[in-house]
Amino acid sequence: MIKFFRKIRQQLLMENKNSRYFKYAIGEIILVVIGILIALQVSNWNQQRLETKNLYSYYKKIVEELEQEVLITNWQIKNIDSLRIMQKRVLEILKTKDKNDIPELITVLGAVPTAWGTSQTAEIFDEFMSQGFLSKVDDEDLKDALRELQDLMKDFQLNDIYVDNQYNTLIEPFFAKNINYALIALPRYKKTLVQGGPKTDFEALFSSMELWNVTTLKLETTNSVLLNLDDMNKGLKDLISALKKTINNQ
Repeated sequence: MIKFFRKIRQQLLMENKNSRYFKYAIGEIILVVIGILIALQVSNWNQQRLETKNLYSYYKKIVEELEQEVLITNWQIKNIDSLRIMQKRVLEILKTKDKNDIPELITVLGAVPTAWGTSQTAEIFDEFMSQGFLSKVDDEDLKDALRELQDLMKDFQLNDIYVDNQYNTLIEPFFAKNINYALIALPRYKKTLVQGGPKTDFEALFSSMELWNVTTLKLETTNSVLLNLDDMNKGLKDLISALKKTINNQ
């Protein structure tokens, strides 16, 4: 093709047809520019196609990841709710001050000095958000669901920090000074500990303002964690639903 255009130019010059030569040269330039623009457009279309393919690949992987997170969240809700029930029972026993309830108090008191983390781990989702793919999402509902889950995960990290601080600064110091922990630890921990040591005066605990407040504050935190887990569960399911809708509409 290049040789063809070159022959035409040479023939026009040899025939001394300058005006036609310049018109031809301008036309050739225009054709070259159009060719470049078409090539750029094709390149852009191809780039967009690859980005869209990559985007939907992420969507499918995120759905699989978050469906596992739903199972984990349900498991966390079940376990932390069991702590809530025992913590509430501790307060009921302390309130009635019935000595006959001391054996039960020993079995449920371990729920107070127990702190379980609830942070979510979604590596593919985190990678998607950190690499700026959110800006490439056109669907506003999907974009909102992605932002909502990201905010929930940040809140859970702060929530875990609060739970740890409460345990380290309030709960553990009280139990270390006043209660033989090996005796009241939950079964999953108790079996790894050495039994014996100083006795605990459980009757005196009935009148302990500190134990009452420590347990009350712990119950308040546990209730808050459960509410957050419910929000997380909803956020996960909403995003899964939005992603599946987008994938099916592809």
